[in-house]
Amino acid sequence: MTDATTPERKPVPFVPGIRLLRILWRMLAPLAVAANIVAATWLLGGSDDLKHQALVTGAFIAGFTLLASIIQELLSPTNAELRIIPVADHRAERLTAIVRGLLFVLLGTELAIYLVRANGWSESAAALLGVLRNVGLILFAWSALSRSGFLQRLAPEQTKTYPQLLRALLVKGVVPLAMLTLLFFAVAYALGYEALSYWVVGSAGWTAVLILAVGLLYRALRRRLHAAVSFARDDQSGEEGEDVVPWWIGLERILGGALKIAIAVATYFVLLSIWHVAPADIHAFLDKPMFGTVGPLWGTLLGGLAKVAVVLVLLALIKNILIFFVFPRANVEVGARYAMLTVLRYAAIVLVVLFLFGALGVDTSSLAIFAGAATFGLAFGMRDIFSNFFSGLIMLIERPVRVGDTIDVGSVKGKIEAIRLRTTTIRNFEGTSVIVPNTHLIGERLTNLSYGLTTARMQIDVGVSYGSDPRDVEKILLACAKEDSRWIDDPAPVVRFQNFGESSLDFTLRVWTRDVGDRWDMIHDLRVRVFEALNKAGIEIPFPQRDLHIRSDATKG
Repeated sequence: MTDATTPERKPVPFVPGIRLLRILWRMLAPLAVAANIVAATWLLGGSDDLKHQALVTGAFIAGFTLLASIIQELLSPTNAELRIIPVADHRAERLTAIVRGLLFVLLGTELAIYLVRANGWSESAAALLGVLRNVGLILFAWSALSRSGFLQRLAPEQTKTYPQLLRALLVKGVVPLAMLTLLFFAVAYALGYEALSYWVVGSAGWTAVLILAVGLLYRALRRRLHAAVSFARDDQSGEEGEDVVPWWIGLERILGGALKIAIAVATYFVLLSIWHVAPADIHAFLDKPMFGTVGPLWGTLLGGLAKVAVVLVLLALIKNILIFFVFPRANVEVGARYAMLTVLRYAAIVLVVLFLFGALGVDTSSLAIFAGAATFGLAFGMRDIFSNFFSGLIMLIERPVRVGDTIDVGSVKGKIEAIRLRTTTIRNFEGTSVIVPNTHLIGERLTNLSYGLTTARMQIDVGVSYGSDPRDVEKILLACAKEDSRWIDDPAPVVRFQNFGESSLDFTLRVWTRDVGDRWDMIHDLRVRVFEALNKAGIEIPFPQRDLHIRSDATKG
């Protein structure tokens, strides 16, 4: 539909005469250059070969200009009303640039090859130009596929079904491999390595088949694994109820990781077979130094990287075992879980760094000496950072505070969200995250409202008028406490008659809860409930009163 105020745009009719005049107008300047080249050779008395080369050069210039003008007329990137091929504006601009570049590479290299051979220059130069032409054509083809949006449209947004997965593997794996193979083939074939080029094409083809097969096989096995674990989960859930520990989640993640490793190892050996790489060749390569004839061996580097991979795999395995199998069954507290996982992560980082240094040939013994000297120097300039670092270690090991504890340190009150090696994040009761250095938690006085306690006591004070019955007030306060399920029954709520005040009978209601973090909301609700219950019972909450007596001096008149 079109807007009522905007007239519908009518397509411009195809008028051959006008189109031809536009094409000729664009060709005037290039044709003048070509004519000058030809005229100069004739007027200067060039040889027949030179005249022929000038004519061929002029023909190439005219041909390129003609084809570029026709493309410009068909796509018309600057004026959509004159566009013959119906494409969007941005597509027209991209296609015009791509086709012009393709024509320039193709015709320009052909002209250069002709001139080289016509003048009897080195055949190697002509072969090199041919290589550049082929490489340029391949790169322009890749650019056309990418910039035209064809690959983006071919790639699926999701890979839930097998056809979608196959398309994703084609776009992300097979197409880049095909482009690299074509580039290698163009260079190798032009340089005379015909057998090598055909062997690479064949091996790359089988590699593409392997990519598709491995992707589809992994998806099938992963779904089988998920179905088997889901069956076990449903079976146990039906027998034991809703409070079953979700062990199947960790089991599926562990088995899924093992499946990835197994498929990766199998794919590696199949690739060696496809590319005809013998184990002896691999051993010979690993025994070579990385830097010419000196330095560590390639085997040392790859061995160090393999150790890093093993550490990362073991870290993921141990974390899953602890999270899904050990912690739920051993009833480990949240703070202890966080401390154990944090220490495990930092230990893995230390091992990874040591293995990487070893892979690069760095002597760790000399590194230890350097680290000691550096630590001694940094201890003075960065003592606060080191102090916070070791305070974090003490907190993770000794655990005076844990994640989830409600604390009061200095002017900060709130619940601990995260404990790191340098700082601790506390969420205060206003909902703001406060970053506190660890030295403040270790060196200052700290009140931990959750430390060693399963319950926490809170109290509210209330005063009633002297005409109220204390027994009735006690029953009302206890009833208000028992109406809210957040207050526990063991220890039970307690009401105490505290004092005979100046204008009221003072009572204290003490209650216990296991959720210390929400105490302000809970006390607020309890006070509102007590106020409403006392008003409903007709019990007055008095306010202080004073009698003022004014005395006048009768002797002063």
